[in-house]
Amino acid sequence: QAALMNGRNLLVEGAAMPLAGLVPFGAVPAWVKLELAPGGSSQISELGWKKTLRSVLSLSYFHHAPNLVWFVVALALHVGAPYDISGARDGWALEPFLQRLALNFGVAGLYYSFFYVALYHLSWAKRKFKPGSYPTMGNMAHNLWYWSLGVLQWTAWECVMTRLWATGMVPFVSDAQLLASPALLAWNALWVLIVPLWRDLHFYVAHRFIHIRAVYRFVHSLHHRCTDPEPFSGMTMHPVEHLYYFSNALVPTLYLSGLSPLVFQWIFVHLSLAPGAGHSGWEDHFQADQYHYVHHAKFECNYGSPFSGFIDQWCGTFRERLGESVAYRGEWVEPVGTTHDGVPRRANTARTAAQDGAAQDGAAHNGAAQDDAAQDGTTYDGAAKAKGVWAKDAYLGLPADKMHATYTLFSLGLAALFAHAAVSGSGDSTRGATRAPTSRLQTAAPTAVAAAVAYGPVVVALALCALSGDRISWRWPFHKERVFGQFGLFLVLGWLACLLPVFHAAQWVCIVAA
Repeated sequence: QAALMNGRNLLVEGAAMPLAGLVPFGAVPAWVKLELAPGGSSQISELGWKKTLRSVLSLSYFHHAPNLVWFVVALALHVGAPYDISGARDGWALEPFLQRLALNFGVAGLYYSFFYVALYHLSWAKRKFKPGSYPTMGNMAHNLWYWSLGVLQWTAWECVMTRLWATGMVPFVSDAQLLASPALLAWNALWVLIVPLWRDLHFYVAHRFIHIRAVYRFVHSLHHRCTDPEPFSGMTMHPVEHLYYFSNALVPTLYLSGLSPLVFQWIFVHLSLAPGAGHSGWEDHFQADQYHYVHHAKFECNYGSPFSGFIDQWCGTFRERLGESVAYRGEWVEPVGTTHDGVPRRANTARTAAQDGAAQDGAAHNGAAQDDAAQDGTTYDGAAKAKGVWAKDAYLGLPADKMHATYTLFSLGLAALFAHAAVSGSGDSTRGATRAPTSRLQTAAPTAVAAAVAYGPVVVALALCALSGDRISWRWPFHKERVFGQFGLFLVLGWLACLLPVFHAAQWVCIVAA
């Protein structure tokens, strides 16, 4: 069996990302040592800026990786179900939104369900990172609910961009213009190739940003309820996390001219499909991702992907495997009797702090439940362990405390405010009529609404952390980094990549409505 596996490994040798390349079900990349437990093989030799640069120059990151599959899906959607830009000129209408929502649910649902059924019911893979651990029906109800909210917001942003294109607020080129101009064709072809690179860079920056203590506590901790993820966990996020995650698609589309709606479609297909197989929980299949699984198991490491792993290596936040790491430099230990805020306390580690903080959040981080001993060089015989609790906090229920209830009510109110400001000034698309603005908000405050949408979730999270007497630094787990240094750099990048695009998109669509 090992010989057969190693023979299949030849399929991905020399690929742009052998870590997540075109590996069939039941096979593993060449760097995986089959005698070790899943997740126990070191990735050090497979990462680095030289390998990333080589894959970019050869374009193998695109043609010998899942990116090619996702682009074919995006192209098929663009050709077969293009955005109805002309129909959005007169205003908003419910029917086109519902049609697009059904389409997105169908595409994403089929893709995620394929991996879920193949792995968890048909057993096409054999090497589960945590053998014997499977989600319950309650866990799946939780994940499907938040996953569905992601598809809903994906569709909403498509409608926002269609409206901006239709009203001339954002320029675009039609397919006819694209095919008639070699320059435009080359410009868009370039962006088709850039999209996976931009996605990877944005993901690293956005991911670090939502791991800052306050945002993590009220937003990203929901995604980390799944320390042993399954495919639908990939887009199981708080709606505020969806907001900043999807901001990736806004950057080129809002600010660059000469782009086809295909580029926007391509980014959103990448955003929406890529998390599925990457959160599978298994090691031996197409797009298996040990790198990100380690992040879910250990929490304070591997903020990027294998492609951007050199950034984690540079920042000291890279873990090459489950179990003991020789590469990781980010974990911290406090002296006995003191903490970063001067509160007497026992000696602590970063992961214990994560557990302490998450306990306040109602989403206890149980990364310690991962059997590290099984990853520390022991042999692997494929035997499943006794089934335990998969994710005891990943169930639908009431907010854990008053602070989380307050944040939930704020998020709901913010969504209603944005929907009202963006839609209520529009006319009836069936008649082409345009109503006069119905409130001063729509004419005088699009900037205020946009600021609330983009910056409000962060400001309110910081305020609630302060009001709750949170003992952990607001910068944790990056509190050892200098504010005017590495921490400050990524904070500014997070603002540029996540908050500012959301602000501009919200502002412009509210101006159109006003």
